[in-house]
Amino acid sequence: MSGIPLQPGIIYGPVLSRRLGRSLGINLMPNNCKVCSFDCLYCQYNQTDVLTGLASRENLPSVEEVLFCVEKALTKPRTIDFLTFSGNGEPTIHPDFPLIVEGVKEIKDQLRPEAKLAILSNSSRVMDADVIAALNLMEAPMMKLDAGDEETFQTINRPMHNLHLSDIISGLETIPNLMIQSMLIDGDDQNIRREPYEAWAWSVSELHPQKVHIYSTERPTADDSVKNVPARKLEWIASDLETRYGLDVVAFW
Repeated sequence: MSGIPLQPGIIYGPVLSRRLGRSLGINLMPNNCKVCSFDCLYCQYNQTDVLTGLASRENLPSVEEVLFCVEKALTKPRTIDFLTFSGNGEPTIHPDFPLIVEGVKEIKDQLRPEAKLAILSNSSRVMDADVIAALNLMEAPMMKLDAGDEETFQTINRPMHNLHLSDIISGLETIPNLMIQSMLIDGDDQNIRREPYEAWAWSVSELHPQKVHIYSTERPTADDSVKNVPARKLEWIASDLETRYGLDVVAFW
């Protein structure tokens, strides 16, 4: 197995993102291990070290540490399109995630009002009202949905115990400015053909998101059996979702 190195601190970038332009990353997880509620086959950071639905505060950056680093980063003279919660695991499993988002937004509004807030989330805590409130402060809440059936969800995303796709979909329905991000993969396990694809496409359509972003792997993955979906297939899928369901879909490769 292979993967890219973990982010070494709270702030990283700005990186040139395919979807968000110049994105300043905010990592709420430790810098020495991956802490997440999923153990996705395709993760660029390799396998999950700590699989949990709510991380312990031990070894996590505090609210004060995060806000200090964000303020310091925003005082530097550089272009930033988005401040993006992402990094070495799932941001929303930080127990102080709602407080951190509120604080980051306040600092951003003071120092960089032109910048926007985004998150790359696996959607595992959309059942929590405080998390939903924090997501509603963001212009781009990009929430993962890679599967439309439980079997594919468990196989590709490999979530923590007792986390079910039906609960996630119910939570996603409560986000008014919802954006869906879907990683499409091929290989021994896939979500681009037959029943896995049809179930995913239907589930996405039923959520009525403001936008759908589809993409495939471009970096090393946690499981070597994962295969990239070529651009022509991504284009076909985007066209299919637009034609059948009237969705606004953007394919990235």
